[in-house]
Formats: sequence, structure tokens, C-alpha cells
Amino acid sequence: MSESLPLTNVVSTLSYNWSAWDCDRLMPELSHHSIHLWAFDMANLASDILDDSTLEVDRSRAARIIDQEKRKLYLGGRAGLRILLSRYTGLNYKTLRFGYGHRGKPLLLNDLDGATIDFNYTLSKNKVLYAVSLDRQLGVDMEVLPRSINANLMAERKLTAAEQCAWRGLPSTLSNDSMLCCWTRKEAYGKTIGVGIRFNLAQVNLFDRLDRSHWQTDLTGLFEHTDQEGMPAFLEGVQLGLPFDAVASLMYEIDICMGDRPTIRAMQLTV
Repeated sequence: MSESLPLTNVVSTLSYNWSAWDCDRLMPELSHHSIHLWAFDMANLASDILDDSTLEVDRSRAARIIDQEKRKLYLGGRAGLRILLSRYTGLNYKTLRFGYGHRGKPLLLNDLDGATIDFNYTLSKNKVLYAVSLDRQLGVDMEVLPRSINANLMAERKLTAAEQCAWRGLPSTLSNDSMLCCWTRKEAYGKTIGVGIRFNLAQVNLFDRLDRSHWQTDLTGLFEHTDQEGMPAFLEGVQLGLPFDAVASLMYEIDICMGDRPTIRAMQLTV
């Protein structure tokens, strides 16, 4: 199922058969051993769905976003999230309640008979990528291409010494997109543990091997012992191939003693 994408994506990327999935179909089964990815083009979100699916609480938060396009993207992302989670839970989207952990990670507050649906999503340009799991912390990040950045400055501030060595060994024509690959790894890592990018990115090594689609890391030395409660002990990451031109990374909690690598299923949501 895996294959390397063109060299412009630089790192080994796990690619999938992204099957179309109409929202009226029966949802695929979400088990403890699976993660579901949903790619979504905001252009497919009809205005009536956006108006109906995005509740006052979402619009209230969106009102604080000054940029009109970013506000629209946020509302579309929330609408898509409500559509997905309502289908997974069997609950009306209007009854879904969201909260935040003490590190700020979004969570679903509805009682699901002891189960916990973990989710995360990322927005870039007019695309949304969702990740959904059962009782497994995760995080996902994406950058739709093309996007130009100051790669040298990011390398100095965001990469470990080993990562800088690997990155600077690449041809200069690949430096921009490879840095975006690295950035998505760093942000997916932070989103998994609930801190976003509020951590020392240059302390966490995720990018020194460019030939692997998977990587693993722990939290050693990153937080005070008293702040470890509720955090996963070990994380695995995957560089994702998407059905459009973008770089993306997924990170998720694993139990290395149990050989706990989940199956990842990839779908394109249509509504």
C-alpha cells in the first residue's frame, strides 16, 4: 500500500487509496486498532450545510477571526467535523458538545458509554484533513502546496542539530517543501499531546531520517514530571500522501510493548 511520492516531497511518504465516501453511506467501523483519515475540499461544502451545521458557539468563536477567508475556513472545518462526529456517534450534530483539555486540546464532551472518540483536524487553503480514532490520542497537520517559507530561518529555530544536518544535505531546490514536511511533523506532535506549537520544537527529533515514512519518539525531558499526567508515553508518526498536492503528517499514541501499530484507512468526504 505504501509508495514514495515524487522527490519534491523529499521524505518517504505513506500513500493510500483515497476512496470517495458519501456522507449518507453507513460509516466505516472505527475500532481500537484503526485510525480514519478524511480529506475534505471546502468547495464541496454547500452553503446551506455550512449555515445549518455550524452552531452559534462556532460562529461566536469565528467572529474573533479578523481575516474573512480564514473565518470561512474555520467555520467550514467545524461544520465538517460536526458532520463526521454526528455520523460516528449517532448523535444529532446540534447536540455535540466540545471542550478543551487543560493543555487546550479539543475533545468531545458527550457521553458515549465509556468510549472516547479522539479527533484532530488541520486546515490549509481550501482543504481540511481530519483524523479520528477510538481511545487513542492523535494529531494531524497539513500544508497545501505551493507555499513559500523562509526555510533557513525555520531550520535555525525549529530543528534539532541532527535534523539540521539531514535537511542541509538536501539540494537547495528541495529545501522549502522538505522544511514544510518537517513543520507538519512538529505540529502534529504538539497537537497530539495537546500543546500545539507551545513547546521547544528544536528539542524534539523527528526528521533526521529522510528515507522512512514512519518514525517514533517519546516525551523524555520535554515536560516536568508533574505535567506528564494524561500524556501518551510513546508516539509514532507517519508522513502522509494526500489526494491533492500537499504535505501532511499524522502522529498517534502507541503501546510499543504490544506492537500496537493501527491500521489507517483513508477516505475523501463528499456531502
